[in-house]
Amino acid sequence: MEESLGAPVQKTLDDLLELESFTDLKSRLEVVRRFPAHYEDEHDAMLAEVVRQIRPYLRNVIGVTIGKGGQGKTTLSANMAGMLAAEQERLAKQGKKALPILHLELDLQGDGLFDFGLVRSKYNDQGAGFAGAVTNDAPLHVIKTDRQFLHVVAAGRHNARIADGLASLLATHGRAAHLLLALLLAQISHLYRWIVIDFSPGDRGLQQLGLAAATHLTAPLMDSDNASVRGLANLAVLAKSTRKTNPELGVAAMCFLGFRKVQGQPTSDLTIVWEKLRTALQGHNVSPDVILDDYVREGRVLAKEARNSGMLAHEFASAAAGQWTDPLTGEVAERPRDENGRLIEAKRALDIANDHAAMARAVITRVRTRNLQLKEATA
Repeated sequence: MEESLGAPVQKTLDDLLELESFTDLKSRLEVVRRFPAHYEDEHDAMLAEVVRQIRPYLRNVIGVTIGKGGQGKTTLSANMAGMLAAEQERLAKQGKKALPILHLELDLQGDGLFDFGLVRSKYNDQGAGFAGAVTNDAPLHVIKTDRQFLHVVAAGRHNARIADGLASLLATHGRAAHLLLALLLAQISHLYRWIVIDFSPGDRGLQQLGLAAATHLTAPLMDSDNASVRGLANLAVLAKSTRKTNPELGVAAMCFLGFRKVQGQPTSDLTIVWEKLRTALQGHNVSPDVILDDYVREGRVLAKEARNSGMLAHEFASAAAGQWTDPLTGEVAERPRDENGRLIEAKRALDIANDHAAMARAVITRVRTRNLQLKEATA
């Protein structure tokens, strides 16, 4: 008599994920503890030497930040990381060298995990491991997602521990503590093609960690009010204020999300904001060339549904077209619907995905140009 094999075990999301731990990293605290809280000239020279040594390892680090909240920062950073990972996958299929993309979030909400569909994963420790890695020399844990070339550091409410630990270290070791994330990423950057950091000005300490680690800043804007424009322009000034911890930091691109397109062209809603921002930048002696022509058209409803589905823009577009294969079942997934039960319009979802792809390419083009300039300057 044959034994019954029973029903097949259904896969869960965590079956598709893998947790990698970097356990052999050199101490970051050992470097920071060399410095007193109040620097003398000799300590400035020491700090400059540490910065000089780590900067070449951080030129693939892109910071996505904002001047004020609600401007699409997390949407931009998550989709940029996803688009860059998809490009690496294409290179691998062509037999070319490919490296994964790393996404990490300094903010306390951990909203990027929604975009990646990782909120319910057992590997989501809401930033506890990340906090320990940044401020206590603990191993860094990285989630290898079901997207072959996309790795993610879990973030969330425990990121508050980073702010607390950083405040203590700043009190005893001064601005050198702002280098903790840079010292961490410099040790693993060679394993990644690009590292994308999502952070905001919400907590000054966390912001300074991001500014010290990133080489290239990208900033989104979704609102047309003057406060939003001023906030974006002020980022360029902020970048210039971090010279002692990061002399290579600069704005690579300022971009726009959520503005209308008519026959593929911007409307006056956007062109007026472009002019406002150009004027604001020139008032700070910053070149308006950092403003991208590429932008993501209005689609907040689709962005919300994509996030609820745990999909990035290009994945959601495939699902809307009936071409998305569920990674758990291996079968074509049902087309997504909005909250009213209507099928998501495939063309509109594809247009937004293409906008994100164009923007990611434009950002990387600017980043590569800046890297060439930095390389020439330090040759």
